[in-house]
Amino acid sequence: MIKKVSQTIEKYNLLEKGERVVVALSGGPDSTALLAVLASIARELELSLIVAHFNHGLRGMESDEDEKFSRELSDRMGLVFCAAKMDQNNNNKKGVSPEDFYRLERYGFLNKVAADYQAQKIALGHNLQDQAETVLLNLLRGSGLEGLKGILPKRDGNIIRPLIEISRPEIISYLNKTGISYRQDSSNKNKMYLRNKIRTGLIPYLKEKYNPKIEENLAHMAEILRADDEFIREYTAQALQSSFIQRQQNNILLKTAYINKLPVAIRLRLFKTILEDFSPAKNGFSFIHIKSLDNLSQKCESGKRLVLPLGIEIRREYDNLILECKKIRLVQAKYEYPMNIPGSVYIKERKVTLHAQLSTKESIDLGSKSKVYLDFDKIQQPVVIRNRRDGDRFQPLGMPGRQKIKNLFIDRKIPSSQRNEIMLLVDRLSVIWIENMHLSDRVKITAETKNVLKLEITNP
Repeated sequence: MIKKVSQTIEKYNLLEKGERVVVALSGGPDSTALLAVLASIARELELSLIVAHFNHGLRGMESDEDEKFSRELSDRMGLVFCAAKMDQNNNNKKGVSPEDFYRLERYGFLNKVAADYQAQKIALGHNLQDQAETVLLNLLRGSGLEGLKGILPKRDGNIIRPLIEISRPEIISYLNKTGISYRQDSSNKNKMYLRNKIRTGLIPYLKEKYNPKIEENLAHMAEILRADDEFIREYTAQALQSSFIQRQQNNILLKTAYINKLPVAIRLRLFKTILEDFSPAKNGFSFIHIKSLDNLSQKCESGKRLVLPLGIEIRREYDNLILECKKIRLVQAKYEYPMNIPGSVYIKERKVTLHAQLSTKESIDLGSKSKVYLDFDKIQQPVVIRNRRDGDRFQPLGMPGRQKIKNLFIDRKIPSSQRNEIMLLVDRLSVIWIENMHLSDRVKITAETKNVLKLEITNP
């Protein structure tokens, strides 16, 4: 199995030599096998492993036993062990399912461990059966390509799944042969969850009645569809750069003559992308919403309006389609997170992760709208990521003096309800970066720049 995992790592370029890797260990067979395999190839790849266990506390003593097992296993292997327990008083956010809430909490913890130890990768134990279950789950939900492509072997550059092409029987066989014990999660048998129903009911039925290799075929289909989805994603990204699509803070104008000539697959994906850009959680829209927007673009006359979730209003004005967000999620609370460089920080108030990586001038992508580049040597550490504070000042790029960030927000016509949403990167001296707006003149890239800091925001 080790050879097969190594082939997966090479196939998807999951690891580089000398990297520091956070291994998510629940104590179950998948994550235990993942840790054992990575430990076996760590010397060859010069890897440094940090074990991270998140105790959801949902199964009482059983959850605590999982944590104890994970700690003892890590100690026997001589590895650093980090653990956290979810605060049961931390209420689930409105509009988020319990499963998504637990996932966000877990990823927040893993990203924090990665940032604390300056790890480049976070390894998760999803396997081939998980892939098949995910594809079926999304199929039952009526998903498109983005759902049917399943679990990505590598996501956001740092989340990796080395076991994604390994079957569960192979994992159990490997653990039994090597004499490595593991824990069993009793909640996996709870048929209250749709995924468990698929695992214990639907897939066995399909294997018996239709195709004994249904799991392998579903995983293979996901691999094929990932390539198709990537093509559509890239084509859509190019379309979004068109001058026929004009973006403002809470307003997007689309020229229908341009939009309506796009292939249907690209047009619908473009509408989906634009709508999700208005959503802090990047979701909340169904195919009905997207199709209604398409109908407004294709068939309706000027003056027609459409109201969608999250306070989004869409109107047709002659040859223009205008999308406007009337209701903005309000973040009142102050937040602040220490930022290690290089490292990643999950900002739970925004449900995004900010990645900070060292780079070179030669690798700067001037055409990218998702990346920001700073002169690393001009930054006065320590650095934090936070929202605004009274009296914050900033030196805009190309300007000799500093001005209040409040005045800058007013000049940019940013509604007061949105101002606490915006992330600021702050070093020991001042604010050096304002999300989606400005870079401080003090840390700009110049001909003398030697070390570059790249910032990038991703979703969990």
